[in-house]
Amino acid sequence: MICIGFGTNERLTSKLIRWATRSDWSHVWIEYPSGVWGGRWVAHSWADGVVKVPLERVEKAYPKRRLYECQVDVSDGLTWARKYIAASYDYGVIWNSLVLILYRATGWQWLKQIAARNAARFSCSEFVGGILKASGVKGVESSGVVDPDAVDRFDPEMTTPGDLERFCATSDDFPVV
Repeated sequence: MICIGFGTNERLTSKLIRWATRSDWSHVWIEYPSGVWGGRWVAHSWADGVVKVPLERVEKAYPKRRLYECQVDVSDGLTWARKYIAASYDYGVIWNSLVLILYRATGWQWLKQIAARNAARFSCSEFVGGILKASGVKGVESSGVVDPDAVDRFDPEMTTPGDLERFCATSDDFPVV
């Protein structure tokens, strides 16, 4: 069973991410069983970049978690993601959070044009959003209507953990585990 996991903790960075993104979650990942290494593993992007690690590491770092089962085929997205293992973390997400806060406060459309964009680097939500988009999951091909305050849910550079969680929570294809 492949799942999308959301998590947070009480560290200052997690609190700031939750505040800036208006979300209960500061991190998102893909969880999957590994026949080669055994047990459950996680593919995600964090300070070390895009990595695959045993689930226990993520559970330790993010004690508050929620999982959604992927009941749609995400194999094309995982094939896409394979190319980006070891890609650097996208620290441009810090700038983009400031842009998002300003956009929500003002509604100025031109702010979307000054988002930091680097297709070779990924934040956690950018990585998972990319997997869903590459899989052709219904609803990610456009911004949808789940959250009218979202800048553009599946603009990879502006996707937040909260945007992805709201998408999963309202989709019949991603029940809570």
